[in-house]
Amino acid sequence: MLNLNSLNPQQRQAVETIKGPVLILAGAGTGKTRVITYRITHLIERGIPPASILAVTFTNKAAREMQERVTKLLPRNPKSATGSGSRNTEHGTRPTLCTFHSLCVRILRQHIEKLGYKRNFVIYDESDQLSAVKKILARISAKGEKTDPAAILSLLSRLKNGGDRAAVFADESVRAMAAHIRSRYESALRSCNAVDFDDLILLTLRLFTRHPEALQTCRSKYRYVMVDEYQDTNAAQFQLVQSLTHEHRNLCVVGDDDQ
Repeated sequence: MLNLNSLNPQQRQAVETIKGPVLILAGAGTGKTRVITYRITHLIERGIPPASILAVTFTNKAAREMQERVTKLLPRNPKSATGSGSRNTEHGTRPTLCTFHSLCVRILRQHIEKLGYKRNFVIYDESDQLSAVKKILARISAKGEKTDPAAILSLLSRLKNGGDRAAVFADESVRAMAAHIRSRYESALRSCNAVDFDDLILLTLRLFTRHPEALQTCRSKYRYVMVDEYQDTNAAQFQLVQSLTHEHRNLCVVGDDDQ
């Protein structure tokens, strides 16, 4: 049984409040992640299926640390015939503790065919992206004209993530160039059944908008959602969380209001 006596009254209230929205604001080093891991464990002890629990953060390291902490907090099942005990998760399932991008990969692997891609899509890293941009620039640039592919890639990322209001796009020629290259870039990736990291969240949102049944499947699966370092979410990540929790509203977010 999870011992909550080590938590202060506010932390304990956050852990034990399992229905409806919960906002936790605290500074660095005050045990915010600890509250999330205790809350996940408490949910499981209260009979919530682990597969219904989702916790998202920003780095793989943070997700691994969260997983390790939850694993240590969960009680072990009685020893089996082999003499080893296993952590007590229902039917061998585990809560989903991952990054935003990892979550979207999971969703897209199941549903991306609805958007015209194959399930075995490739995720381009920065090297792959730069190679694609270089090929496009080689086709459209005037002879002798030199353009930095990395700068173009940065522009594309800002444009795709809603940064079209940034000062750089006030120049109509820059905006037109970025839009033109973006169209060619997306066509090039699609022809290779590839996506980039920005696409992972944006395609998931497109999926939810165009195919409400896919969104409903995800809502039904993830009934209890937690977000660490909530102050760092961008507009697309915020929209993703809102989409998943709009109906059940079982959302717990943890953030530092000084950051």
